Amino acid sequence: MDSLRAELQSGLQSRVDQLEYECKMLQRECNMLKEKQLRDQAKISQLQGEVNALKKFSQAKRQAKYLDVVKKNENWKYPQHVPGFDELLSLGYDRDQSWHALRVINKLKEVTLEMRLGKRLDLTVDREQDSYYNEEMMPHLKEFADALTEYRHTIDYMEDETFSFTLLCAGLPSEVLDVLQDALQRTHFHDLCFYSNEIVGLSYINFIANCITADTRLKCLSLGRLTLVNTRKIDALCAAVNSHDSLQCLRLTQTVVADGYLREIFSKLKSPTLRAMELTEHGTGSGMSNLMPDDISDFLSSNPSLRELDLRWNPFNEQDIVYIADALRNNNSLRKLRFGFDDPYILPHNWYLLASIVFDQTSLNSAYDSNHHCHMEISPLTYPIDKFNMYEDPILNRRKKIYNILSTRNRNQENAAYFESDGIGIKHMPQILALLKPFSEHHLIENGSKDDAEVEPLSIAYELLRDWKMPTTWT
Repeated sequence: MDSLRAELQSGLQSRVDQLEYECKMLQRECNMLKEKQLRDQAKISQLQGEVNALKKFSQAKRQAKYLDVVKKNENWKYPQHVPGFDELLSLGYDRDQSWHALRVINKLKEVTLEMRLGKRLDLTVDREQDSYYNEEMMPHLKEFADALTEYRHTIDYMEDETFSFTLLCAGLPSEVLDVLQDALQRTHFHDLCFYSNEIVGLSYINFIANCITADTRLKCLSLGRLTLVNTRKIDALCAAVNSHDSLQCLRLTQTVVADGYLREIFSKLKSPTLRAMELTEHGTGSGMSNLMPDDISDFLSSNPSLRELDLRWNPFNEQDIVYIADALRNNNSLRKLRFGFDDPYILPHNWYLLASIVFDQTSLNSAYDSNHHCHMEISPLTYPIDKFNMYEDPILNRRKKIYNILSTRNRNQENAAYFESDGIGIKHMPQILALLKPFSEHHLIENGSKDDAEVEPLSIAYELLRDWKMPTTWT
């Protein structure tokens, strides 16, 4: 017996010694990991210091270059002759043409001088509708382009500012486009805007595409009143947008799209970075209707980063609205869809179809299955749908809709009857009471006050307890 006890004690002691050894080894490994963590943290701090030093050096270098340019141009004189009104008349221009040329030339001179001095500007080159380019402007456009090329140092220095360039013209000869394109490929803006009042050729579309591709700083692109009537133009624009690494916003306003070519835009636009898109104000006869069933859904799936889509004042037909609604049913990426509040192309029953996608009030199940991600701005309805899906969290949006239905039924004392028709009765009362409190916490509107359409949770609980004959609870 003693020998057995001694053997057991020896075995236990051996196991204890082994565990103590393993514990020491683990403690040693833990200490080594802590030392490594400290070394890594020191290395990270060192690298962060080097990064900050490089940033300061880069900023100082940009500042020095900017100041050198400003100092160099302090006494810069505009070298081109600015013709007077009478001089332009003597060259054969009529009064309207002379006034237009004089206005554009003086504006180019003014902006050129300000760029040379490094002032913060949003640049616009425009021409009036039905006016035209003339050769008297060319020397001034070249001065503007030279100053624009040098202006990149101002943009680089003011890196926290947003700079935009707008070209409100078309029909310019190729030599003018070449001058502007060369400058824009050297100087990168955050916003580029190109508008036209007339039909533009492929050369102008290629000019825009080249400017997009070259601008590595570009965040927002606006295109207005362009005419996209063939595949080559659409291919050029879509290829430039799709290949861009930083473009986040695309606006197509009052753009004439020939029949069938809207589908090409939807099918070929596949941007990895685009977050917002406007396709607005295209009017009748612009090819905005006649969509196919999968056009919108395929477009949304091909642009997974897209969060906002603006479709105001487009001539969609009734079937187009059905396709848009179907695309939204199972889409979880789009956060905002906008239609015009006085859109003449969308009939009242179409509004209700779109609204039912966001909040189908038919039953609790239909509300549960609604789209809880996309906030829709549409024409005012009997029930304002634009106050739903305002939370980033779809669970909160779903709770708000379900609680809204319960509140509406409570006003008519109908909750018990509806629950019973769905097979829900008194035995489910504990679960219902448990859900009322968390669901009611999300029936607030933007200013933090309670939504007038919704009631207090106690009112719903009282109604159910009373109708299900539970007097010991509610009396």
